[in-house]
Amino acid sequence: KKRRKERENTQAWYETWFNQSPWLTTLLSTIMGPLLLLLLALTFGPYIINKLIYFVNQRIEKVNLMVIGELDPKAKTEIHLEAASDAVARSEEEL
Repeated sequence: KKRRKERENTQAWYETWFNQSPWLTTLLSTIMGPLLLLLLALTFGPYIINKLIYFVNQRIEKVNLMVIGELDPKAKTEIHLEAASDAVARSEEEL
């Protein structure tokens, strides 16, 4: 009895919980996976969504420029010059 009490006194607070209820270990390990995924999604989700929206907007802009270029051949050179200056401005912003 004396050794058992000494061992219980030296155990950490969470170890006594796990000794009294062994199902708690299973419950915690089952819950931690989805909670960790939720935390990661809430942390990095907005960043990923913003990058995806930016990518889609760039593609739509390119399609619009192509359509305008096909409708008005004179504006095609102006569009290419404007697109080139926009691309240079974006690359300078990224640097």
